[in-house]
Amino acid sequence: MKEFIRLLILLLLSFFANIGHAQNIKKEDFFIIDSFAQKAGAFSGNSLEYIVDSITAHCTNELQMTRAFYCWEASFIAFDIKRHKNSKSELDNASTALMERKASSEGFAQMFKAMCDLKHIDCKVVKGVVRRTVNDIGAFNPDAIHYWNIVQINNTYFTIDVSMGAGELDEKERHFFKKYTDAYWLCNRKLFALSHFPDDKEMQLLEIPLTRVEFSEAPIVGPMAIITGITPTRAVKGIIRGIVDSSTVYKFNIAGRLQYVPSVQVSYDKGNRIDVPFDFDEFGFYITIPHSMAGEHSVEVYLGNSLAFVFKADIRKGSKKTKT
Repeated sequence: MKEFIRLLILLLLSFFANIGHAQNIKKEDFFIIDSFAQKAGAFSGNSLEYIVDSITAHCTNELQMTRAFYCWEASFIAFDIKRHKNSKSELDNASTALMERKASSEGFAQMFKAMCDLKHIDCKVVKGVVRRTVNDIGAFNPDAIHYWNIVQINNTYFTIDVSMGAGELDEKERHFFKKYTDAYWLCNRKLFALSHFPDDKEMQLLEIPLTRVEFSEAPIVGPMAIITGITPTRAVKGIIRGIVDSSTVYKFNIAGRLQYVPSVQVSYDKGNRIDVPFDFDEFGFYITIPHSMAGEHSVEVYLGNSLAFVFKADIRKGSKKTKT
């Protein structure tokens, strides 16, 4: 009975969170578009216009078209680490991305815009700074240049990052792991803004834009946070300070269509994962993070075995329990 009540609360929260939500998109409705785009193949040697016409043959609206562009590009364009590290000297645009079938974030963004242009979809390329790893917490690196897109459909703006949808860079940026996710197609704006800081703050698409300090101090946002719509409150910072053998309860807002979360796990410095307590009510979602290690280390938080957040911990010796 208790579990049923917990699930009912989640469903009610999901319902009310979606009322009036400008980005209320059911991504599962687009799986057929995904399947068609992926089965269409790489179209090696074909023009971009031919590719666009082919993968949108079954699309009936602009949202479906952007989904097809995102899925195809993330699946068949490789991330070019060399060009990523030498973006100032290497030509990176839609043409080279199509010809070489690889690109940095700029090439991904330029190709996505070129695909939108062919279907007369309003799309912009946005330049800014991105945070990916625990080392980015508490710091702002102006050299971490990244590009993504904003599209306007039916008078609503959406954020899209195809390069992140294609996979993940390791912390030292030596390897790219191909791993498709739709988390970065039509993202929750607040969560997207916690990892993407545009040169033009208006491109955050937030009523109250984040400051550079707020951006730098936030935890690293993983794909599962975006998928579930769990958003850290302003009190939640990326650096955890505590005492060993105690714990901290972190509160998160429910910003999207939160579905049932089977488990919450944490790991320290990417070690073995352990199950941790979690709870929720009408006010938010709560995760208890144990401070099992002293010293400085990373803390990875997983929802249902998928990465949601990364924190940086600075834990001292002693005994105390805190709540955030």
